[in-house]
Amino acid sequence: MSSDIAQFDQRLTALEAALAQVQRRLGLAPSSANWVEQVAGSLADITEEDYLQFLECCRAVRNGDSISAAEEEPRP
Repeated sequence: MSSDIAQFDQRLTALEAALAQVQRRLGLAPSSANWVEQVAGSLADITEEDYLQFLECCRAVRNGDSISAAEEEPRP
């Protein structure tokens, strides 16, 4: 029985390696880069007013408050 588990483990490892290779070829592999570096500066063009409004909405959602459609500003 332990040889069956060892064989299964080897096949699973080979399958995972093949899947990772396919993902790399398709450009779907998760990036190994630090996620902080990837998102740093992504809000650089957001105005402070818009950012504060975003934070307010996040707090409302986190606190369970609902934001009605009437309170929302139309999107540009």
